[in-house]
This record gives sequence, C-alpha cells and structure tokens, in this order.
Amino acid sequence: METTQQRLLKNAERLMAEKGIAATSVREITDAADANVAAVNYYFGSKTELLYELLKIRFIQLDTALLEKVSVVEAATKGKAFGVGDLSSAYFDTLIEQAFNAQTGQLHPFVLLIERASSEQETVLARAQDLSLPGINRLKDLLVAAINLEDGDKLNFPVLLDLMFRTAITAISTNSAKSETQTLMPAIREFMIGGVEKYMARIVAE
Repeated sequence: METTQQRLLKNAERLMAEKGIAATSVREITDAADANVAAVNYYFGSKTELLYELLKIRFIQLDTALLEKVSVVEAATKGKAFGVGDLSSAYFDTLIEQAFNAQTGQLHPFVLLIERASSEQETVLARAQDLSLPGINRLKDLLVAAINLEDGDKLNFPVLLDLMFRTAITAISTNSAKSETQTLMPAIREFMIGGVEKYMARIVAE
C-alpha cells in the first residue's frame, strides 16, 4: 500500500510533467494524491523541495542502473583497455532503458519532468543532478583511464556529462515510442558516441 508521501511524489511527477512545474499547484497535487493540502509542506517543506526530492530519487535510480551497465562493460573487457565508445554508449543506453516503460512502450513522466525542470527550475535540477553518485563517478574514472589522462580535470566531465545527458534526452523525446521516428534513435546514439570520441581524442592531443 502506498504511503501519503509516495502518492504525493507520484502525482506531482505526473502533473508537473503534463502541465509544467509552475502551472501545477500544491492543491492539485494533494487532491490527486488524496491528501490534506498541508501534506506537501509537512513531508517536503515546499513544492520546490518536493520537486528536488523527486528528481533526486530518479537520478539515484538512473545512477544505480548506470553502475550496473558500466560494470558489464568492465567485465567484458577482462582487463583490457576500456573503449570510450563503449562507455558513452553505456550511459546513453541506461537513459533509454530507464525512459520507457518496457510493457507499454510509453515515455516515463520523469523525462518530461526533466525537460520542464531544465527550463523552469534549472537550479533545482542541477542540485539533484550534481549529487556524487557511484555510477557517474565510476564512468568518469573509466573515461579518464580510457585515454590515460593524468590530469582528470582536463576532461571537464561536468560539461561532457551535461552534453551527453541532453543529447540522450533529445533522442528520447524525439523517439517517443512512435514507429515513424524509431530510426532516429540509433542515428542520434551514434552521433553522441562519435562526438564523445572526438572530444576525448582532442583532449589527448592537447
């Protein structure tokens, strides 16, 4: 049985994804969750903090899935050098797999919510996205190791990760599980992987 807090998060995600963050009122969220109007403040402190908690949960889920995917890449190499393409594709594929409901083929609301947050609540999105998480940190370490980079800061990983993330989200939004756009997904995937490989090669050459 869902708790009040879980109902608030689930309905807030759905409503904010559909209508927009600013356009969704606290009352709408509590009504949909069958909760008292004061419940958002009681459990989260404010609508903004509810959004942060929701994004944080989703990014942690993504990170857990990414760590599993990266571990598969590591196991497959069996001690050999990691490929930049393999690592960047692991990130892309993780987002794709998390973005769609495998049973219905429908886009998960959190993808739309992220798009909304990027334009309406960028600071909150950054707070949730910038958490130090095992999967993201492991991805960074392996990318640095893949090109034998002594100074990891030269990679400018936050910018690279943001570009990879936005490219994947664009691919997901463009695809939207519609048959007429299915062919775009692999094309955008290859575009992103190729771009990361070129960027990394440039870092090495500098």
